[in-house]
Amino acid sequence: MTLFWDNNASLVTSAALPTTLTFPTQSVSAEVLTTFGLAVSIIGILANTVVLVVLILARRQYGSSVNIFIINQSAMDLFSCANLAIMYVVLLTHGFVNHGNPTVYYILCFAVESATLTIIGLTAEKFGLVVITLERYVKVVHAIAHRKYYSNWMTKVGVALPWIFGTILIVFPSIIGTRVSNGRCLRIAAWPVEEMYKVRH
Repeated sequence: MTLFWDNNASLVTSAALPTTLTFPTQSVSAEVLTTFGLAVSIIGILANTVVLVVLILARRQYGSSVNIFIINQSAMDLFSCANLAIMYVVLLTHGFVNHGNPTVYYILCFAVESATLTIIGLTAEKFGLVVITLERYVKVVHAIAHRKYYSNWMTKVGVALPWIFGTILIVFPSIIGTRVSNGRCLRIAAWPVEEMYKVRH
């Protein structure tokens, strides 16, 4: 039996097709909100592209004085904004059309319409901030130990870990909970067992 949301945003157990999670009627149309979201994501793309290019050029010119973790943080933000812009474009064009291939449509639903890639980037950014905080703390408070023991492989691990943790934390719940029903993409809307729903929410 699969858990779905009903129209009153309450949890029901049913083998029938799910309905979507609905929200109270708002005075602003969905198209206006989507257009605004697209504009914000485009501004984020432009701003992060400029920051990323400046940081990369500065690193080439001044060497290690520019921190690779800040470059990684900007790259994660750019990744999130780019995927968010793609999602809004898809929403403005009324989503992907299911041409009879459920696997392809599910992949597009999972990767784009459900904002899974955007959320992976946002989650990775949080872990990236933790890495930057720990590295700065050790460098300032334990400066001698930092100079003595810190090496390049630690930087590589610090760059990779946020991406890995962000992906692991988001992909598995999204795979389990995302469904395509009646041509609609339902993100985190269906759960095989009640315990999964409770853990998620």
